[in-house]
Amino acid sequence: MINMIDRYQFNVLKGHSLRMLLSFFMVFCFFSNIVADDNKADLTVYTKDEFVSAFLEKAEIVDSLRYEIKAAQADHDMVLAQYFPKIKMTFGLGPHPKYEYEAMKLEKDDNGDYSITHDNWNQYTWDFSEYGVAVRVKAQFSMPIYTFGKFMNGLDAAKAGIAVSEAQAEIGHLKLRKEAATYYWSWIFANEMLDLMKPAVKKVEEAEEKLKKMLYEEKEGVSQKHLIKLRIEKEKLLYRLKGLELQHETLKAALDKILGDNWKLADTRIKKQVYERDYDNILNYMANESPYRKYLKNGLSALENLYDYEVCKLFPDFGLAGYFEYKYTSSVYEKDYPFANSPYNGWDGEFGIGLTININFIEQARKIQKAKAKWKAMVSKASFMEKTVPILIKKKYNELKALEFQVKHVKNARKYAKGWMTMEFSNSESGFNNTNDLIDAVKAYFENEYLYLNSIYEYNMKVEDIIESTGAR
Repeated sequence: MINMIDRYQFNVLKGHSLRMLLSFFMVFCFFSNIVADDNKADLTVYTKDEFVSAFLEKAEIVDSLRYEIKAAQADHDMVLAQYFPKIKMTFGLGPHPKYEYEAMKLEKDDNGDYSITHDNWNQYTWDFSEYGVAVRVKAQFSMPIYTFGKFMNGLDAAKAGIAVSEAQAEIGHLKLRKEAATYYWSWIFANEMLDLMKPAVKKVEEAEEKLKKMLYEEKEGVSQKHLIKLRIEKEKLLYRLKGLELQHETLKAALDKILGDNWKLADTRIKKQVYERDYDNILNYMANESPYRKYLKNGLSALENLYDYEVCKLFPDFGLAGYFEYKYTSSVYEKDYPFANSPYNGWDGEFGIGLTININFIEQARKIQKAKAKWKAMVSKASFMEKTVPILIKKKYNELKALEFQVKHVKNARKYAKGWMTMEFSNSESGFNNTNDLIDAVKAYFENEYLYLNSIYEYNMKVEDIIESTGAR
């Protein structure tokens, strides 16, 4: 939250002869209510809701939330894909030297002795003119028919994951909405504070010139210490005003980035938002409809189903499986090869139905243990939240009600302070009171003006805080 200005204490001059210097405050009371808006007729006006929408459109983090949902949907589709046939194929093509099969035979030598020549592949590796082409194709096929719970638990976990991502997106929107509201009300608050402070600085400078003149003319009751006190207060006011102007400049740069160059906010004065939900209504919404409830409920469901999924991995899969292999080599001559297929030419394959099982039980047991621990940890967090959330909501709601009463009573105090200051100015001009009473009246007026504006700002931001924390608009 952007702090607009520290509380400014108006400690001004004392002394009956300085009564005329305080007249600038009367003029300031009229100046502070004037807003120069004549040159903004052609600007695009944004209400608070329109500004929030424009802010969300510019926030690229919203795209990130959308992609998180798409990622969860992809996990769901991946689980569905497990029931479709899986086919893996490898294809290869390359050069191959000449191979020629020589069958086993019985030979007689010159001495009349017989010997057996074993079968052999004669290779002509170095004769590149005899090289040919080798083609290899391998394919594997599998399709589960029954997975003993793995498919259904994986599907349920994926569905819950989608709901979790959607709830996270809603929560992200709530946080961005509060950020946008902070900019909106901070801009209006800053403008009102500038309208309050700029004329005050101008009048203090005029009072300084008048006091210097009175010192030069040696007016009775006027001393150098009065001028020093006035200058001290002026310097305090100036550095606070400068800080406010720089913060105002930062806000304008941010709003220009969001809205462009030609814009204007619909509210020119800060006003109290209307928020009609009571504590029971907020609590009921939080427990049943809020994105936080959806996030917690579906998060628990996802972790529970993931735990069941890991348990089901101990069971086998029942399904179809098979493979096919084809080999062709143009430079291999196998005329006398005694078998149907040689290592270089032919095809092979099989297809059947059966069970597959992962026998790495120790590793799987640890995965089950980890999944259960995560699920139980989430259960404990959910139980803790169910006990503490009503208290936290009660705290925020009571803070809102306290600020509502603060706005009401400060508004009355503001009215009384203004009446008191008007009365003291009248008495001062008639000579019926001393300067200290007028100083106190002026100080009370400006303190209550700031407190009133700040109270409305704090009330509005507390409303936004409750909406962000619960989703209850």
